[in-house]
Amino acid sequence: MLEGFKINCFPLNRSIRISIHLPKDYNNTSRYYPVIYCLDGQNLYKDEESYRDKAFHLEEMIEKLSEAGKDAIFIGIAAASHPERREKEYQETILADFITSSIHPYLSSRYRMNHYIYALGCAKACYTALLLNQNELFKGALLFAPEFEMDKVNEISLPNSNLCYIYVGKQELDGLCLSNATYLKNRFSDVELQFDENKIHNEEAWRPHLLSALNYLVL
Repeated sequence: MLEGFKINCFPLNRSIRISIHLPKDYNNTSRYYPVIYCLDGQNLYKDEESYRDKAFHLEEMIEKLSEAGKDAIFIGIAAASHPERREKEYQETILADFITSSIHPYLSSRYRMNHYIYALGCAKACYTALLLNQNELFKGALLFAPEFEMDKVNEISLPNSNLCYIYVGKQELDGLCLSNATYLKNRFSDVELQFDENKIHNEEAWRPHLLSALNYLVL
């Protein structure tokens, strides 16, 4: 079940399109659900919505979770990026600050969320996903093919209890993503690192690993 709207982000001088994926039984229960904030939200559901024409097909992954008996389905919050400003915005702290200070308080007043809150980021967005996890609200991150500036990540400190799942292709960006992922594995305490020989740098290549990433979380 999808709901969508836009939120004005004055610090970024643009609006952010938010898509909310609610569990099928949401309106029939009073339970509170885990939450995953998904950056580059237009790449989450359908290929035709993605600025790269490749998407994660999240709804299919949710169905597979349900078939596997993963009872605690989550609320998915997809925050769309601005294709032309994406790289610059993901190198700054503004978006992460806005999510924690404005978007989350607003959404948590409208939807039943429990305290298991995670962030999903791909490529450049991995830095923002890690920034979010510096806030006590967040319990972990799902990172696909991380790209970041080493000096900025050196300044990040994560709680030891936070989970971190990383998938990377060994040949993505000529090995840069694997080098970054290995650094994170050695830097933080609870990191699950999965890699293979992939060299394709988009959601279509990362999609087969999304299910194991979701299974890694406490949902």
